[in-house]
Formats: sequence, C-alpha cells, structure tokens
Amino acid sequence: MLTHVFGYGFSAAISRLMLLSFVAFLPFIGGCGEDDNPILDDDHDHDHDHDAPIHADVDGFFLEVGGKEVYRQFQGTASGGLTVGVGQEIEVHAVFLDANGAEAHLHEVEAVDDHGHEEEFGLGLSDYDSAIIAIHLDHDEHEDEHGHEEHSEDELPFGLEGLKVGTTKIKLQLLHGDHPDFTAALLIPVTVQ
Repeated sequence: MLTHVFGYGFSAAISRLMLLSFVAFLPFIGGCGEDDNPILDDDHDHDHDHDAPIHADVDGFFLEVGGKEVYRQFQGTASGGLTVGVGQEIEVHAVFLDANGAEAHLHEVEAVDDHGHEEEFGLGLSDYDSAIIAIHLDHDEHEDEHGHEEHSEDELPFGLEGLKVGTTKIKLQLLHGDHPDFTAALLIPVTVQ
C-alpha cells in the first residue's frame, strides 16, 4: 500500500531503515552478558555466581561391607545386593562414581548455604519396609588402632540392621545440603535371613 501512495523508492527506503535498526539492536538482544565481557577484570565479584548451586557429578555408586564390594549400580545397570542376618547390624559404605566409573571426589565439591555454612553430603535412604530392616544414618565411624577412620572422606557410611526374615528394597539418594544431587535409578535389593 505504501508503494502505491509514496512510490517504490519510499518503500525500499523504509525496508532498509528497518533492517539497519534490527542489525543495530542485535548486540543488545542476549548473547553477551556481564560475564562475557572481556574488558571486565577476572577478579570482578559477581553476586549471581554465588547463588548458583554446585552439584556433584555422579552417575552411579557401589556399596561395601567389610571392605568388600557387595552392590554396584552404574548408569542404570546393577549387580549384587545387601544381605544381613536377623538381629545383626552391618556397616555399609556408599562410594559414588563419576561418568567414567571412577570414584567421585565429593570432598572437592564445595558449596555454601545462604547462612555461610558449608553444605555437607549425606545419604537419603527411603522406601524400604521398616518391619524387615532398620537403617541408622548416624552410624558411628570405626577407627583403626591409630585412631584413623577406616574409610575415605568420599565414603558415606550407614548401619543396616536385620529385624525379621524377608526381602525389601532401598531407594538411595546423595543429598547435598537440603537437595538431592543424585537419585539411584534402581532400588537396592536387601535380604534378611
């Protein structure tokens, strides 16, 4: 319609002006943020960097009893299980694995909560039959004759007590502060005999 009233030249001029305006505003439409600016000093403090949660990169885990691996779950496949006698309690150590199947170094992942306290890793164990087993997350860590803990700082121990003969399964989560960094894809089978 504009070409009919003002002629072809006017319409082409308006089109070119709109294109130039669009190209001129492209740098302001996302893509470059404060963090992408090479002029800013690397030591410049960004408040939003501290707000981002830091997560452990975990793709699986294995469980040890008495220093022997009894269960492994990695990228959706599993083998083994836990066995405990009625009236017995065993100490189980959970060791988490990275994407390559190597031990994840949880102690190297640091995060601080809103109050300036370091967020610790812990276990979340649920969905089991509490008539068959009891789980003690505050299980005491055993020490060797020199007073050193028998497990590495990347292992998370828990106590498993057999209450009555039967089978159940446990859902395992790696908790980091108040949120899970990892939830096992499969439930851990437990037999009480």
